[in-house]
Amino acid sequence: MRLNRRNFLSSLAGLASLATLPARAANTTLTYQQVFQRPPRQARPWVRWWWPGGVVDDSELRREIRLLNAAGFGGAEIQAFNPAIPDLTLQERARLNDYANAAYFEHLKVCTDEAQAQGLQIDTTFGSAWPSGGGFAITPELALIELTPAITSVQAPLTGPIQVKIPPNTRKFGAMSSLDARGKDPRVKDWRDRLAARQKIVAVVAIKSAEPELTDNKNFRKAVVKASGKMDTPKGIVLTDKLGADGKIDWIPPSEGTWQIVVFKQFVVDSSVMAGVGEGPQLVLDHFKRAAFEAHARRIGDPMAPGGVPARALRATFVDSLELMPDMYWSEDLLAQFQARRGYDLTPYLPHLLQPGWMEAWNQHSSPPYFDAGDTGDRIRADYRQTLSELFIENFLQPFVEWNHQHGLQARLQAHGGPSDLLQSYGLADIPETEDLESGGDTHFMRLARAAANLYGRKLVGCESLCWPGKSFEITPAQWKARANLLIASGANALTMHGFPYALHKDAWPGWYPFAPSPFLAGFSSMISEANPLWNAISELTGYIGRLQGVMQNSRNVVPVSVYLGEIGYFHGIEPASTTKLLDDLLESGYDYDRINDDSILKGRVTGRTLRTAGGATYAALVLPARGNLPAATAAQLARFAKAGLPVIFVDRPPSHATGYADHERQDGLVREAVQSALNAGARIVPAATLQRSLREVGVPANLTFAGTSCLFIEKVLDGRSAYFLHNPKDEAISVRFTTRAKGFPELWDASNGTQAGLPFEHKEGATETHLDIAAGGAALVVFTGKQAPPTMAWKAVDAIDLGRRQWTLDVQGHGHNGRPVNTRLMLDQLKDWSAIDGLADFSGQATYGTEIMVPAAWLERGHRVWLELGAVHDMATVSVAGGPQQTLIAAPFDANITSLLRPGLNKLEIRVFNSPNNAMIDPKKAGLKNLKQQPAGLLGPVHLVRKQRKAGM
Repeated sequence: MRLNRRNFLSSLAGLASLATLPARAANTTLTYQQVFQRPPRQARPWVRWWWPGGVVDDSELRREIRLLNAAGFGGAEIQAFNPAIPDLTLQERARLNDYANAAYFEHLKVCTDEAQAQGLQIDTTFGSAWPSGGGFAITPELALIELTPAITSVQAPLTGPIQVKIPPNTRKFGAMSSLDARGKDPRVKDWRDRLAARQKIVAVVAIKSAEPELTDNKNFRKAVVKASGKMDTPKGIVLTDKLGADGKIDWIPPSEGTWQIVVFKQFVVDSSVMAGVGEGPQLVLDHFKRAAFEAHARRIGDPMAPGGVPARALRATFVDSLELMPDMYWSEDLLAQFQARRGYDLTPYLPHLLQPGWMEAWNQHSSPPYFDAGDTGDRIRADYRQTLSELFIENFLQPFVEWNHQHGLQARLQAHGGPSDLLQSYGLADIPETEDLESGGDTHFMRLARAAANLYGRKLVGCESLCWPGKSFEITPAQWKARANLLIASGANALTMHGFPYALHKDAWPGWYPFAPSPFLAGFSSMISEANPLWNAISELTGYIGRLQGVMQNSRNVVPVSVYLGEIGYFHGIEPASTTKLLDDLLESGYDYDRINDDSILKGRVTGRTLRTAGGATYAALVLPARGNLPAATAAQLARFAKAGLPVIFVDRPPSHATGYADHERQDGLVREAVQSALNAGARIVPAATLQRSLREVGVPANLTFAGTSCLFIEKVLDGRSAYFLHNPKDEAISVRFTTRAKGFPELWDASNGTQAGLPFEHKEGATETHLDIAAGGAALVVFTGKQAPPTMAWKAVDAIDLGRRQWTLDVQGHGHNGRPVNTRLMLDQLKDWSAIDGLADFSGQATYGTEIMVPAAWLERGHRVWLELGAVHDMATVSVAGGPQQTLIAAPFDANITSLLRPGLNKLEIRVFNSPNNAMIDPKKAGLKNLKQQPAGLLGPVHLVRKQRKAGM
């Protein structure tokens, strides 16, 4: 409900008393207004807190927790690692690997104690860096393995033994690098031999097929198949027992033609935990072997919760994106597991698995398989991937969740990058988490975590946030704010900013920053630290995000459409472009959607024509993008759904056959029978172009209907009231007009300051139409309330003073190239980019513009407002008068209402401008830094002091 001034003041008094209650008790009584105007601590954004291994000091850890609290963060996720930390002293190097030992756990206790005192919470990565593993716990026998192929092409007829290619161990980052002294520890002197002992030939399989045409014949993981080899028959001939020690097979092809002989060899993956710290080698644990997880948990986890009771401020442990790097995913018992789960021997069909790019960690690409055997290959690959998914969940993800719950903690998980059912894997976690680095800000990818949270009944949707590949020092507060808008409009409601470095070597500006550009890395993380002058925007940013997350975390998602996702694993390109277009079209036409998986369909039920999942999500329709296959059990469930009245829509064509290979002829018949049964019960086959019309025809209303320009959106409900969060991802402002059937009157809730005001609207035919302008990168929270609120006051300019062409003092404090201190006073007779001012081209820091302005008394009379309009600012500003309270401006338009700050007569105006570290970091002599580009800096204007009057009739 709208608050008038009296109600607003009384509400503030109530909130003051509310703030003294324990957080959990307060949550039970929070209203929509309260979680927005004064969000609970749980709604604050978090930050990833990088530690340089064990090179930390307890007093500094306490100071930084207090700093984060003052900056408006709700918690910090600790990640201790070593991304090639420069300039360490001998004493620091001796402490670098203090991890998962007594010293580390004492530091962690100090942090949780201080966090408890400050009202913050702590998460910690379940292991140093990523992927999980490391230390003496993960021995060669518990390390991740892979299957590597080598192909020999022969032309029959031929005679005599055949010399075949034997796969080499593909070199990656080095499972035990000779440059890492930890690999020379006497306790691991036999580990290289034990790693070698795990090498073995798994199978040799011959197939009659043409040779595939590849773009890269040397690296299986990076190859792209330009033309698949055509197979004569899908089943290969197993020749494993015919391979001699000399690499020859005693075999003659049974018929003329081209044959491919594929040797599959098992290796421990030649990759380590990236940037891992701690004693011992850093082998990646075998994510398909439960004993590996248990060994890791005993080392990393158990000491965090002595006696099974964690520190009160310790909320969760965290598993980062699953950046595993095998040539082909494998486990030593996979053949036996496959036989037991899928019902046939995989060995003669192993060549079908050769499809480079599938679930590639850092080189995502879509490629056809090496060999084409029609839909048989698709069936074999589907069975293999389903088996991997089950083993991955059973032996790593589920034990991770169970360990946390057994120790009184929550599980936070980035499931992407792993070979499993992504939605099910996300849904296992208490806090499923996406990220913007992996996706480049793709809303469809990031919506997957929100979908899993809905499907499986999770409240929080995490997001590792504010990452720009190839950029780091130049990112501005306006970009931070715009990206936060995108993430929230994609369903995230618990942002973790990436990231905040422990203040190592802070006396040498800019100090340690883990993901700065270097000879080996282009850089990508936002530099959220005190060394960045833009730290001055953080409190404004966290307040903005906290208000939005206060609403998002305490409300229900309204998602009318579920869209089937039948893939195991997920990466860009795994689905056809037509599916992406279908999702784009849904959003543009006002329909929000969640992806839905087989697991949720099989566990779901339909009541009152509505699909309800086991986690409590509800959908008014189920849409299946065009696909040829479907598991028979899923098809049967769709038929039951259709008979119960749920609108089921097949786009373009329905599935015609089953997913797997075993008993596939009978399974295919079951799929066709179920699809026909669904169609008979009312399911539809519709062209993609008419999907939205078909949804309306079957009684599924859109969340909203755009008239003209559309934008990203989500709809929320709390206490029966509707709210829409709208985001403009474009580089120019837009005007948005939309219609909704939400009850009540629309208000615009401004998350920048917590204010609320009415929007123009028109009620017609049971719907409400409203419109508003959204700046480039901006967002709007529109809430429908029970009483009509007065609109935002509209003002018109009646007088203006040009402040640009006058004398300004400029007090400059910061740094230049190579950390050169800059502290000087200048006089300016016009505003200009700092690159045009002697000595400031390489400057980063703050500069205070000072001038005196004469304000006529008439300007401050009742009914008038005085605005300071700054024009172009790079990259943020604060405004104050005579050293009084300041206003912080972090995004365009850089305008401030300074009426309350002014007095009639002469006023001393101060405008402090802060720029990014970028210009001071450019160094033509250093790789990485020499590629940085000069960025605009300073107050460019035009600057005007503007007197405004309220428009007549308002």
